[in-house]
Amino acid sequence: MTAFITSLLFVILAEMRDKTQHLAMAFAVRYRWQTVMWGVFAATVFNHLLAVLIGNYLTRLIPIYYIQIAASIAFIIFGLWTLR
Repeated sequence: MTAFITSLLFVILAEMRDKTQHLAMAFAVRYRWQTVMWGVFAATVFNHLLAVLIGNYLTRLIPIYYIQIAASIAFIIFGLWTLR
């Protein structure tokens, strides 16, 4: 349970400084903050669930080595794009 809570906190902290935060603030102007927070929570859970399901499916079709190479290349590209 400690590992779950720790990873959950790290994901929340990592997600807070991206577009999700700006979108949540924009919605909080119009809707109750509780509604916005539950929406952000539900969207985050759905997003991560979908990523796990797709990742599980892909590892059955493609060897993990190739997935790791593709993920590495994607992170490098996103990093360079962010620097741009």
